[in-house]
Amino acid sequence: MTLHVLDDPSALSPRARRFIREKGRREDVLTAEELREHWRSWGRSGPLIDKMVDYQARWGGLALPELAVPLYDGGVAVMYGEDLGELEEASWCFGAGMDHYSVAHWFCVDPQGRFGILYEHWVALHSSVSGWIEACALADAAQAMERIGTWRGEEARRARILTHVLPGLTPVPEVEGLADNWWQDNGVLFAAYDGEARVFRSERSAFTALYAESEHQAEELKALLCDLGL
Repeated sequence: MTLHVLDDPSALSPRARRFIREKGRREDVLTAEELREHWRSWGRSGPLIDKMVDYQARWGGLALPELAVPLYDGGVAVMYGEDLGELEEASWCFGAGMDHYSVAHWFCVDPQGRFGILYEHWVALHSSVSGWIEACALADAAQAMERIGTWRGEEARRARILTHVLPGLTPVPEVEGLADNWWQDNGVLFAAYDGEARVFRSERSAFTALYAESEHQAEELKALLCDLGL
């Protein structure tokens, strides 16, 4: 039996568990079985419906605050599975829920369970839905740190060199990053978001950011950025 994430968040990192406990809430949506019965009444069944029902059981009704980075117009507001079958290009995936604001793309989950966005084509952001939640939690946690720098477009591409220049930075495994990812070191976070740039084929939408916990780290990193011309 699949338990709702608010009832059993044990598969998430401590950071993400704290995030959904303190910032999340549960909204009334169809239960997993109600959703299955709805589609059964329409003669719909199969692997995609099964995955949508599983998503509903685990994530349905989870309401989250706006994404704490200036992307995706705030992200998903309330998570629930919805059929996008009326869109021919989306017949193979399902919607992930209601957005905070009207956006040009759809947040979706594909048959492999990857979380991503769909516009004229599909871009997978994370290998799992949990990865999206972990990234939301990191973005939220970063707001309590000192922001060393943020970059857009071509500058964001150049700033990715930091993942090589700062030898201690390693990808945060729970994020399961694909188009979007986070790196961490002791007291340092680095985010690289490429999803919007890829889905809209717009280099200007690429985004990266660097954060530090301590003032000492912040000063060292600012000096490094100056040396790198960032």
